[in-house]
Amino acid sequence: MTQPGESQEERSRVLTMLLRPWLVAKLVFKPAVGPSREERLLDRLSFWRATVGMVTIVVIASRYQGVLDPWPGVFMKMLQTGVVALLLPPLAFLVMLIITRPGHRAQLLPGALRLLARAAPALTIVSLPFLLLSLFPTPSIDLDGRLGLLAFLAAPFLLLWYFCFWGCIVYWAARTGMWTGEIHPLLAPIGTTLIMLLLNVTELWEGDSNGLPYWIWLTLNLCGTVTSLSLSTVEYRHLRSIGYRWRTGPDPMTRSTPVPMSSKVT
Repeated sequence: MTQPGESQEERSRVLTMLLRPWLVAKLVFKPAVGPSREERLLDRLSFWRATVGMVTIVVIASRYQGVLDPWPGVFMKMLQTGVVALLLPPLAFLVMLIITRPGHRAQLLPGALRLLARAAPALTIVSLPFLLLSLFPTPSIDLDGRLGLLAFLAAPFLLLWYFCFWGCIVYWAARTGMWTGEIHPLLAPIGTTLIMLLLNVTELWEGDSNGLPYWIWLTLNLCGTVTSLSLSTVEYRHLRSIGYRWRTGPDPMTRSTPVPMSSKVT
């Protein structure tokens, strides 16, 4: 039976989490991390690699562009990554249906449903500001009465919370390759690597340093590419070592895993 003190503590914990949009986004949109120490370490390394990389770019760029100028570029690159990631789930699911052995294809469906459960609300929330701006280009607030005044006072906080939440969703969509790892775990490092290489090669091809000295801009791009490839390679090798294979579905194979009759060689 729940004690009154425990109930009060639980409500306080929930309220504290709701006041932090990054925690809500993490709870809803971050894929589950495996139980092993290696998987938890890789998850932490991926977070710190993204965080340190962003801070490094902002600090270096602010010396040449101003304190606030680098942030739009960082956010636009993250948004661009999320937009490119939109193309990945349908293509990845089709490829997996083709290469997976017939007896294992049914295992792909639960993962595809989990992907939709994350991607559908994420796309809805991210698209909402653009939809509202197209429907109400000049929003107005009626300040008559206490309710209107309360809405006016709460609007800055709500907008700050929402756009922080919005940015966190874009981050998780970009970092996870639009949650393609839900379809098959091996797709996570492969998908995010392909997206990263596509964007980085395009940026290097265009050669626009955005006001940075060319050698600094080139070093930042190459370092980002190398660190991403290194983490993806380690993650891929770890997943292979614990039994994940491309043709046998998203469940890890072990020596005791039965092979369906339809996939046996006759």
